[in-house]
Amino acid sequence: MGPELVQTGIQVFAVALTLGAFVLLLNGGAYSLGWSCRSALEPLLASVRARSSRSRPELADASVVLAIGFALLSAVFEQLVPALLIVALLLKGRPLVRRATREENRLLALVGSLSSDTVIGFYLPMVLAQVLLTNLYIAASMSLVVVALSWPPGGGQAIPGRSWRGAPAL
Repeated sequence: MGPELVQTGIQVFAVALTLGAFVLLLNGGAYSLGWSCRSALEPLLASVRARSSRSRPELADASVVLAIGFALLSAVFEQLVPALLIVALLLKGRPLVRRATREENRLLALVGSLSSDTVIGFYLPMVLAQVLLTNLYIAASMSLVVVALSWPPGGGQAIPGRSWRGAPAL
């Protein structure tokens, strides 16, 4: 089997993953995939959050800024024109991510997690497709968007001029 055949197979599989992401979005499977991913990431992100004095929206915003940085690296080093489109979309979506992660109350945050889980479930097959196509900077950028939407609630609202205080556990 020649390397061209393997490369073509990988590209076809990446296209199938991208189309599968749209199918998951249409049939509701993106929500369950996103929920399981967010649930798997939650212990790790909760331990990072416990050591940080930043609020959930601040951590999500920092993750989106890193995602923008990786997309810019892709545009510079891999010379991918679509990476510039991704940068523009991330810049446009940055306030939306911050708004989606604003709620710190665990029960109230469940309402916002419905849409976040759907977006996460839509992004995951695309991340895998980018890894298969060896667009690693774009894959890292998309993974950081998943992380930005996965920060767990429960730390209390950040009030300018006041230090961060933990909320009581539910």
